[in-house]
Amino acid sequence: MNAQSPIPSPEPVLPPRRPLNWTAKVRDLGVLVAAIGIGVAFALIAPGFLSTYNLLNLLRQTAELGIIAMAMTVLIVSGEFDLSVGATYAVTGVVAGLLFQVAGINIWLAGCGGLSAALFLGFLNGLLVTSARMNSFIATLATMMVFRGLAMVLSQGQPLSSFPDLAFFEVVGRAKLFGSIPVPILWLAVWGFLLYVLLHRTTYGVTVFATGDNREAANLAGIRTDRVKRLNFLLTALAAGVAGLISMGYLKTVTPTQGTGLELEAIAAAVIGGTSMRGGVGSVGGAFLGALIMAEIRTGLVLMGTNAYLQDACVGLIIAIAVILNMRISASRGT
Repeated sequence: MNAQSPIPSPEPVLPPRRPLNWTAKVRDLGVLVAAIGIGVAFALIAPGFLSTYNLLNLLRQTAELGIIAMAMTVLIVSGEFDLSVGATYAVTGVVAGLLFQVAGINIWLAGCGGLSAALFLGFLNGLLVTSARMNSFIATLATMMVFRGLAMVLSQGQPLSSFPDLAFFEVVGRAKLFGSIPVPILWLAVWGFLLYVLLHRTTYGVTVFATGDNREAANLAGIRTDRVKRLNFLLTALAAGVAGLISMGYLKTVTPTQGTGLELEAIAAAVIGGTSMRGGVGSVGGAFLGALIMAEIRTGLVLMGTNAYLQDACVGLIIAIAVILNMRISASRGT
C-alpha cells in the first residue's frame, strides 16, 4: 500500500488588490479641496497665515497628530479603534526619560526602550480584542486609564526635564533641515510614505481592507483576521511611541499628562479624511489631510486671537460636520 503524501493546506484566497480606486481618489480630492479652501479663508482673515514661517510651523504641528492618525486609519479600516494612543504617547516619553535620567542608560537606547514599552502596550490591546474578544472601544478605554495611571506612577506625577543638549534631541525633534524645515516634517513624510505603501500597495493592505469589509468572508478566504488586527494595534502603538519621542525631542520635557485627548483627535482626523467608522474604507493620504485641516483650524483661530475655549468648540463643530458627511457618503455607497 503506497503512502499518501499529506494534503497541503490551502493558500488564502485574497480578494483582488485594492489600490486607491476612483471613489477613494475623489474622496481624497474633496478633502484636499477642503484643506485648500480653509487655508485660503484663513489667509484672507489673518494675513500672516500663508507666511513661510507659519506654514512650516503648521506642518510641524501636524507631524505628531498626523503620524498617529495615519496609523489609526489602518486600524479603523480593519474594523477596530484604539483610545489608548494618547496614554501610550505619554508612557513612551516617561519610560525613555526615566531610563536616561534615573537608570543612566544611553539616550538612544532609552528611546528604543520607550518604543519597546509602546509596542508592549499595543500587544496588550491586541490581545484583549482578539483573544479576550473584548470590544475594542471598551478594551482600549480601559487600557487608556491603566496606561495613563502607569505614566503617573512611574513619573510620580512630576514632569521630566533638564535634559542636556544631545544629538538625540536635535535629530528627533529640534533640528531644522536646510536651516528652516523642522525635522518632524521629515519624520511625518517618511512615516506617511511607509504607511501608504503598506496599506495601498501590498498584499497586507488587501487583507486589512478585506478584514474591515467583511470579517467572516475574510476568514473563509483564509485571511487570519485576528493576526491582522493584532499587527494593526502594534502599528498604532508604534505610531504613538514615535510621536511621543518627537515631542520629547522637540520640547526636551516629558509630562505624564501629555497626549490627553490625542486619541480623539487622531480618530477625528481619520474621519475628516474620509475613513469610514464601519471599517473597510479609508486612505493614508486622507488621514494626513484630516490632521492638516485640524492644525489649520487651530493655527488660524490662534492668529485671529480667538478665545481658547471657542477654538475647541470650532474644532468640535468641524468634527461633527465631517462625521455627518462621512455617514451620508457611507450610506449612499452602501458601506
